[in-house]
Amino acid sequence: MPVFYRKDMMPMSQFSELLREYIKKKDITIKALAEKCGIDRTYLHKILKGERKVPSVDFVENISLQLMLATEDKSRLMELYNISEMGEDVHNRRKQVSKIIHDMANTNMEDPDALTFKTEVDIDSVPEISIYTDKRELRKNLQVLICSDVHNGSDIQVIAQPTEFLTNLLSIAAEGSESAINHLFFFDNTSYEKNTAKYNLDIFPFICHLAQKHEKYEAFYYYEGASAYFNSTNIMPNIMITNNFLIRTDSDYCEGVIYRSKPMVEFYMRQFEKFKTKCAKLLDHAVDILEYVYFWYDDNANFIGVDFQPCTMLCLTEDIYNAHALLPADAKKFVKAKLTMGKKALSEHKFVNLFSEKGLAEFMTTGEIFELPRNSYTFPTLAERKIMLQIMISLCENGMADYRIIKNDYFAVSKNLCINISDNTSLNIIARNNCFSDFSYLKISETSLVQAFWDYFQHFIDSDAVCSHEETIEILRSYLEKMGDQKPPTVMILFKLFTH
Repeated sequence: MPVFYRKDMMPMSQFSELLREYIKKKDITIKALAEKCGIDRTYLHKILKGERKVPSVDFVENISLQLMLATEDKSRLMELYNISEMGEDVHNRRKQVSKIIHDMANTNMEDPDALTFKTEVDIDSVPEISIYTDKRELRKNLQVLICSDVHNGSDIQVIAQPTEFLTNLLSIAAEGSESAINHLFFFDNTSYEKNTAKYNLDIFPFICHLAQKHEKYEAFYYYEGASAYFNSTNIMPNIMITNNFLIRTDSDYCEGVIYRSKPMVEFYMRQFEKFKTKCAKLLDHAVDILEYVYFWYDDNANFIGVDFQPCTMLCLTEDIYNAHALLPADAKKFVKAKLTMGKKALSEHKFVNLFSEKGLAEFMTTGEIFELPRNSYTFPTLAERKIMLQIMISLCENGMADYRIIKNDYFAVSKNLCINISDNTSLNIIARNNCFSDFSYLKISETSLVQAFWDYFQHFIDSDAVCSHEETIEILRSYLEKMGDQKPPTVMILFKLFTH
């Protein structure tokens, strides 16, 4: 539940009020609690009055332990502490990004069986103008008519804000078809200073869902104030166009009008195309291995990558790459050049790779590389995996890369999802199906979304959820020792991994 502050109150007072409430429930004196916590009684008094800042998260942990707080009560206290440290807007934004990541990571990307629902409609029997004031009737006819037109080869043009209903409607209509979806919508530009990306983050998951399910989904955006769109005077803002129908509805799809009129359809199509030229493209899709590799990361930028496994591509030697790449000659050469540039960039830009220890263990056991589609390579041998792990350790020890393990208790890293961010300029999302044969790769450059994710991971890296640089190196070494330690390659060797 959001916490609101009075202007005359220090932010910490909210923490203080809750802590006083817990102390009262536990029937313990401030003096006794201070002694248990090993702190000065006067200092604790000032914290409880909101006159002093809580020194650290360790203080919250300690006082929660001494008060024997239940998990829920401790979480409430910790949340108020975090709000006091970073501000409510930033805290809520980071919480929102965390939820988006969790939801995407737990989405099964395995395509469902193709829908058998195909509605055949006698176009000539549809009235030229149909007015709907009943929500159920409107939504039923939207689905019937749009599905019918798409089934007959129609593309869909949409001007509407992403919502759950619209996402489901377009997903059903486009399932199993080759039809394109061109979707125009706005991002809010009125809350930049106070609460960057709040509304924009709300609609982002709907866009990702459509983009991951349909290769021919294209998203275009413009900027506008959200309040203007949802103003009661904005009549019938939603527009959908197919080959035979023009559809206009209110923002909630409760009332609307469906036109079966070629002149109306053609007129609105021309207006749609004009409007689209004024919008920015949100997404880039990768449809094959070359496009996928092209968008891997920006060699001229700092980089944060989050995946189930550690990034092993930068640990390939030329011999290992040549032995296992299953690519046509031109593609093989291109990927090799990309890897070479990536290795050179390590000396000039910050490279942070967050991953799970389970992912590390799985790679060392099997040799499977989640960064690539399965049909593009063969698994490295155990001896080759040892060499790759040695290189990873050397990269860490020499400060060329910052590999960091995410603690299992804090963050469940999914095999289905990889997130890469390039220096606050682009957000790349890779969704994998369960067979790792098909990848959905999305490149997003919209400022508010990229900045929100960049800020989240910049904060996340330095949190208790992530092992330190030194701790990660020790864990990497322990895996190497289990498999028979060898002397790690030198920095000079690393730069010569790809020489041709």
